[in-house]
Amino acid sequence: MKKAVRYSIAAALALLFCFGMGALSRHVRRELDQAVCGTLQVNFTDSLQFVSEQDIREYLDTHYGPYVGERLDSVQLYQIEDMLESRSAVLRCEAWTTDDGTLHLDITQRAPVLRFQNGDRGFYVDDRGYIFPLHKTFSAPVPMVEGAIPVDIPDGYKGEAPDEFSRKWIAGVLEMNHYISSSRSWERSIKHVRVRPNGDLLLTLDGRSEEFIVGQPENIPDKLMRIDRYLGSIAPTREEGYYRTVNVKYNQQIICRQKDT
Repeated sequence: MKKAVRYSIAAALALLFCFGMGALSRHVRRELDQAVCGTLQVNFTDSLQFVSEQDIREYLDTHYGPYVGERLDSVQLYQIEDMLESRSAVLRCEAWTTDDGTLHLDITQRAPVLRFQNGDRGFYVDDRGYIFPLHKTFSAPVPMVEGAIPVDIPDGYKGEAPDEFSRKWIAGVLEMNHYISSSRSWERSIKHVRVRPNGDLLLTLDGRSEEFIVGQPENIPDKLMRIDRYLGSIAPTREEGYYRTVNVKYNQQIICRQKDT
């Protein structure tokens, strides 16, 4: 066979192959354009339990509307992500679809670091000071600050604290919690944090009957250093239970008050 003929046949076969691939590609695109969403798969990237798969499904049904039966290319992925991230307990949502008709959602929940409780009202905060409500069926194993919490947070509130004082106070308590949790000895020793009606913070230590008054959540390292000085130098000179309160909220002072006799 002449070389020119062979080249002509090869060119014709290549052209036919390209035509076939193009037709197949158009067919696949048409099939994908017509593919519909048939199922939802929810994956949680953490072990928290503030949100369940059923919660996500019900929230989509209520606020997004039907998605099963929609064409895949008409499912509004960004809208779904923004909508779910508006939920107080959801930090991040990633949504995508696959050719088998599945809508996938990766859910990362907002992780609380502290719980504030004032009677039957309370709320969580994350490490950035974002406030979100307590959950009806799940209680996060985080430290609690309870008592006369001096910030007014409405039930169901989510977001940053609504005023400058509240933001500053919550940020101070978060800094205190971070300092305590970063010290193995203080984390083991401090068992309870309470807020007096006058706004003073009170600490209760493991194995001690005294209440340690630290005042506002500021200068915490200095105040804990004075508590440590009390435990090492003053407490050993008296019998256990001799003092009712130890006040370290004033700069460079340790004020001990005896129990009422």
